[in-house]
Amino acid sequence: MASATRSRARSSICLTSIAALLVTLFPGAVSDADAAGGRYRFKGSEQCLMRKINRVRARYGLRRLNRDKQLGYVARRHARSMASSRGVWHDEGVGWKVTRWRRIAQNTGRGASCKSLARAFMSSSSHRSNVLGRFRFIGVGTQWAGGRLYVQELFESRRDPGNVYHYP
Repeated sequence: MASATRSRARSSICLTSIAALLVTLFPGAVSDADAAGGRYRFKGSEQCLMRKINRVRARYGLRRLNRDKQLGYVARRHARSMASSRGVWHDEGVGWKVTRWRRIAQNTGRGASCKSLARAFMSSSSHRSNVLGRFRFIGVGTQWAGGRLYVQELFESRRDPGNVYHYP
């Protein structure tokens, strides 16, 4: 019995190592769920933008936005798409990709860093109105490419709005 347990443990370690290697060599080859051990996690750059947004909202006396993984997953897919083509555009299909939304908005951009993007969004009246809007949830997706950070921020009013990708 102990031999079978050790064998399963070695197999698990081997599969984890293979998944880590695939993520390193082929970033798009393994899904976010596989790379994160089956649990979706926001990247550091995504967390940075969400922290900056909540700090700005606090300065204006607004309540903080809660992180939503459904929104984050949709946003990350869009950020990856923009990064792969090195272009920036709003996701015109976000209204059907996020399935049960009440009120939804997006900020989309490309910049040198989390800090520069946060400043740029606050310098634009339409982007600032989303950051300071009457939303309760946020999901941010980012992707680095060509030395630039591509980002999509999604703002929504309903918890767990779901998405057409059925993940996370």
